[in-house]
Amino acid sequence: MPDSRPSRRQVLTAAAAASTLLAAGSAALAGCTSSAPTAPEQPDLLQRPAQRAEADAALAQAVALGHPALAAAATALAADRQAHAAALRAELHRVRPSQSPASSTPPRAPAAAPADQAAARDALAAAVRAAQDEAASLVVPLPGYRAALLASVAACCASHAAVLP
Repeated sequence: MPDSRPSRRQVLTAAAAASTLLAAGSAALAGCTSSAPTAPEQPDLLQRPAQRAEADAALAQAVALGHPALAAAATALAADRQAHAAALRAELHRVRPSQSPASSTPPRAPAAAPADQAAARDALAAAVRAAQDEAASLVVPLPGYRAALLASVAACCASHAAVLP
């Protein structure tokens, strides 16, 4: 059976594509937007990606515990998605210091890993692709730092999707 792992060239191509997305978004935003935060009445655009990062981290931790063959990849994904959630929550708090991080996230039931290893791998892959797509779709309307933060999340998710065993 041929090796289904992506080549180094494929991973670098995915990273280059994410960099291009970031550069295009930054160029489109340069001088066109202010760095003012979103109006308090509207939900912050970073709220959903932060919630998704937390859910993805929980799923990856459950997969790592339930499937030893996927443990290394799932543990790395969990760590990165936890870092994404922390960075996004920090930015949300910076923009709206009066809103506590705990009140902005509803309590979540613990994630359960699919019993089948192939289904668990597919669930992880689907989660990181969805996170990548969501983050990439939000890059353009956001000001500089926030766009770069989400572009970084999208690039990291693309890398994980490319190297999942």
